Amino acid sequence: MNPYKRNYLIYFYMYFVIQMVYIYVNVYLPIYFFNILKVNRIELAYVQIFSYSAFFIRPLIAIYFDKEKYAIKTVIILSSVGIFVSFIFFIFNLNLLIIFGIFLGINFACASIMRVAIEKIIIVNSPDDRTKNKNALYIQLGIVFGALFPNLIFIIIFTDLYSLPTWNQFFLIGILSIFPIVIFSFLLKIGTDPIIELKTTTENQINKRSIILLSIILFLFYAERIYEYPAEPWILSKYGEENFTLLAMFVAIIIVINALGLILAGFYTDKFDRIKILTFSSLAYGILLIIAPFTDMYTFFILFGIMQIFSGFILVNLIALMIEFSKKRAVYFQLMTASAILAIVIFVPLGTYLSLFIATEFIFVAAGVMKLLSIIPILLLRERNQKALSPKNQF
Repeated sequence: MNPYKRNYLIYFYMYFVIQMVYIYVNVYLPIYFFNILKVNRIELAYVQIFSYSAFFIRPLIAIYFDKEKYAIKTVIILSSVGIFVSFIFFIFNLNLLIIFGIFLGINFACASIMRVAIEKIIIVNSPDDRTKNKNALYIQLGIVFGALFPNLIFIIIFTDLYSLPTWNQFFLIGILSIFPIVIFSFLLKIGTDPIIELKTTTENQINKRSIILLSIILFLFYAERIYEYPAEPWILSKYGEENFTLLAMFVAIIIVINALGLILAGFYTDKFDRIKILTFSSLAYGILLIIAPFTDMYTFFILFGIMQIFSGFILVNLIALMIEFSKKRAVYFQLMTASAILAIVIFVPLGTYLSLFIATEFIFVAAGVMKLLSIIPILLLRERNQKALSPKNQF
């Protein structure tokens, strides 16, 4: 196999691993923590603040890679070792929350570094749009299959939600599934071509107010992660623990629908006004999120499926606007990325903490309200850019 074509498979597998770990951590560990171990949620929330703060390394490492043109493969190899080793340690220390949190943070940091490094390689080794599209395709396929894999394994092996041997088997399958990432990292082919230099952008070409508004929108968009940890245990509690395999099937279907939403958004959003799409999608998503927790199980699943389509349109348009407003300046793009990370660091632990005191239905409502609040900066963004494009501001 051509060394560069082999990279496609490596991109697929590396993103498969990153997304698989994400599903383990954010879908099945909440069930294990809340339903099996019955951990102290306040302690878990503090641990999450530390662990999720590791995502802040992503904008920092991205700026570093913009300046440093070498040693990317070494960084990827070290990151792959870090992902594998840290996954083993946090899986085997789930009852020791501090140790769990330390190694989960290491895992998040290594995964963030690997993603940034791979994106940098793709920039260098994608001389045309066809190659870029292939690279993007294999990455997205890796993300989708990585998200589906744990759900399929859960459906196959679980017959009793409270069986500790089955949980141990589930975790062992995860460990064995990510082990080859260390081998794959050595097989990655790095081009020797120089990094493509981007055209410089002067400061007066940067619309800083638009960047601030978009950062606020991203913060409110990712604030929905407030229900991330309480969601699955709440679904099991409300709709019956005997339906736990149905929950896994639901998560798998949601992942597929979300992927379809991203594909649809990728094909059609450039034909319409991005601000209008963001406004309508955020409005629809927020309303459905407020209604969903007060419905029966099947209506809840249907509404969440519809929401994934809107989520795809929101995400694609936000990324497009981030690229547009940053003018290919890494510092501004990463500033906006940091606002999304800040939301995750704040709202994931907050949701875990609040689930101890208030009904999870109202945590969903809070997420929906924040989604609706994002419409305000979206409309201000529209007004701001209309003024910038008006004839009197053109000269």
